[in-house]
Order: sequence, then structure tokens, then C-alpha cells
Amino acid sequence: MTDLTQICIISTAESALSKLKRGQITVYNCKKEGAKFLFFVSDKDIEKVFAIFAKPCYNIKVVKKSAKKRAFDFMKLRAGLLLGAAAFIVLAALSDFYMLKIEVDGSGSYLEPEVRRIIQSEGAGEFKLYSSFNTARATGRILALPQVTFCNISKKGSVLTVDVQVDTEHSGALLNSSLISDRAGKVLRLVAICGTEAVKEGDSVEKGSTLIFPYTLAGEEKVDCIAAGYAEIECRATSQYFAETESEQSLKEAYASLLLEDGEIIEKTHYVTPTADGVIYVLNYTYLHKISINLT
Repeated sequence: MTDLTQICIISTAESALSKLKRGQITVYNCKKEGAKFLFFVSDKDIEKVFAIFAKPCYNIKVVKKSAKKRAFDFMKLRAGLLLGAAAFIVLAALSDFYMLKIEVDGSGSYLEPEVRRIIQSEGAGEFKLYSSFNTARATGRILALPQVTFCNISKKGSVLTVDVQVDTEHSGALLNSSLISDRAGKVLRLVAICGTEAVKEGDSVEKGSTLIFPYTLAGEEKVDCIAAGYAEIECRATSQYFAETESEQSLKEAYASLLLEDGEIIEKTHYVTPTADGVIYVLNYTYLHKISINLT
């Protein structure tokens, strides 16, 4: 395989050959074409030739690379293509094992902040292994969200898609507001299915206190969503009941008058105050009150 490269310079043959001889460079197949002087040199002498004719007036360039150099350049290009193809195959294979992107679609896409929170808590996330994701548990938890009637989690390539559908007939009735306590008491239980808890279990709240905010937190950033969930509040109250006489039956009737529309009495005491026409039972009681928002 030949290693001779053809070079062209703008110079007289005599001047060029004289310089090449002084540089101890062997030349082959010399030829003149007008002001151009063409010749071949060994690949190992190319840098020396360019150094000898470094001045701009010579206008030197390579006309034809040697067969050896052309073959080397071809193999280098081919190697780059092969490496690129191999890297693509490896990345394509890895994408089948990793989740590189997460999309939430469907009529329930407004629940995206909460859907993302759920799937992340079950092992999903960008650049995480798909095998670490508990699809079944995530699907069940998403189906428990308000108005959700369908959920399908699928993976195509490196993209994890969560299709969430809601009951469109009732979705218009959703409230875009916070859950507000309608009475004073102590929060025994607080469940925020969507949104952010404004208080903690065990906290005392007043009537009008916010219990669940209509947003979630992505780091320090607030992302709007609906507030959905419920709270159980321990409340205290006093009631009076008049009876003509003090008796066991009157006491039963007094306690029966405390029947609540939406609560459960968990503690009660009483005392009796005589009056001119009978007695008054003063009833002090503690009851459990439940309040919710955007739950069916």
C-alpha cells in the first residue's frame, strides 16, 4: 500500500525543488501546471513540507491523500459510526429499563400534582428503574382520588404515561377552594387526598380556620390543584333540656335530644338545675364532627 501524498504549491519548480532538497525530502512524480508545481512526498514528510513552505506566498495544499491515509481516515470514520451505533443501541436498551419522562394525560390531568406525588412515593421518577415502581399500588391510590373512574399506567420506551379519566358529569361540581373548618375544636384526623395540609392532627382550630390548601409543593414552588380530603374535629358543646320532674326517664330523654345530624358523641356529663315548673338538665358533651371537600 503506497504512502505517497500529492501536494500542490504556487512556486517555480526550481525554487521548490531547491528548498525540498535542503530539507532532505525526497519527492516523486513532479509536474508543472502553469504557476502550480505538483509533487508526491511520503506521508512522514508532509509536516516538514508545510513547514518549509509556511509563508503565505506559496499557497500550499494537499491535492490527493495517500492510499494508506485515505484507508486510515475511512476506518476512523467507520469506527466513529460503529461506536455511535453501538452507543445508540445501548441507550435504546437502557431506555426499556429506565423512566426518563413522565406524562399525565386524560380528563383528570388537572390532578397531575397529586398523581405525580403518588407515583413518586411508589418508586417512579425520572432516571429511575421501572422495576422499582409499584404499578398496582399506584393505580389503586390514583383510583381513590375524587371523581377518578379510570386509571391506566403504561410505559413505551423511556416514557411513563399515566392516563387518568374522571366522571365528567360531576367534575364541574368540584370546588376550587380550601377546606375550611365550620366550627372550633381539636383536629383528631386530617386526610389530604389532594392539596396540602394546613394544620396537623392534634392542633386546635377556630371556626373559619383553613384545613387543606388547594395546592401542592414541588420543592419550594406551589403548584395549584384542587383541595380534596376530610377532617375529623373533636368539638365541645352545651345544651339544655327542660323536664317537669327529675327522673331516669327524663335524663334519657334529655340525652336523646342531643342526636346530631353528622356527628358522634364520645363523652357527655350533666347536672340538674331546679326551676319553678320543673328541672333543667344542663348537658355538656364532646362530639366528633366530620367535614370534607370534593369527595363523592
